[in-house]
Amino acid sequence: SMAAAGAHRPVDPFYGRPTEVLSHAKDPFWGLPTSAVDWCEPNYAHTRYVAELFNTLSSVPMVVVSLHGLWLCHRYKLEPRFYLCWAGLGVVGLGSLSFHGTLTHFGQALDELSMIVASMAFVYVVLEAGHPEARHPWLPFVEGAYSVAFAIAYLTSPFFFPFFIVAYGATVLLIIHQAYRVYLLYQKEGTIAGKWQRTLFWIAAAGYPGGFLLFWVPENALCPLYPELFRMLNFHAIFHIVTTISPYCYVVFMTYHRCVVLRRRAEHRSGIAGMPYVHVMGGAP
Repeated sequence: SMAAAGAHRPVDPFYGRPTEVLSHAKDPFWGLPTSAVDWCEPNYAHTRYVAELFNTLSSVPMVVVSLHGLWLCHRYKLEPRFYLCWAGLGVVGLGSLSFHGTLTHFGQALDELSMIVASMAFVYVVLEAGHPEARHPWLPFVEGAYSVAFAIAYLTSPFFFPFFIVAYGATVLLIIHQAYRVYLLYQKEGTIAGKWQRTLFWIAAAGYPGGFLLFWVPENALCPLYPELFRMLNFHAIFHIVTTISPYCYVVFMTYHRCVVLRRRAEHRSGIAGMPYVHVMGGAP
């Protein structure tokens, strides 16, 4: 029953305070939360089928842009690395849906492990950006080994959440630092493409850390102190939208750069809802 499940109470990710109300629905579809962390949004407040409705709905755009990106890869015959980036973003979206939708231990693991694996595709793209042929043939194996080691450590340690945040944050900073080196190539370029690349880079680079510092941290730090206010603001859902736009712009930025490196004629265009994409002339490379 509810009381029995109270033995395991998920905590908020900042102060580690146990959740007061595990479920606002009498009969939560996924059972009472078993995840290690529980976010500010009240659980099962709108429907018994979804644990955190707004955090779940705000994960859907990640899956949508992922499918759109995969279609662009197919249409323009892009390199496999870009398929992996877009697929990674989609898997993160599905992981986020499962975590916030169910608040189960399994959902949380799916969300966080998919974030680590997807970030490896993003690292690969930026480390192998500058030359037509891969210069580090060992890189995919090192990234694979890191992902497996991370998953084993993650699944065997009960207190892995802070380590996950640090490891993931370090990876994001590495990607931004390396992408900045690519940005410098476009910094002084007076062309329309140069302006596009600069804009895409800054949205990508500012989005992730900015979303984390402006939405993720304040919500988790202040929700226990001002729960009514922060439950109204839905900062974690906004964080999801920002962290969809940011990697989206990163992949478009890197796609154009690869076209330059591979000498494929390409241009930036605005697509559905003004979303930028790279149009490659003349089909196959």
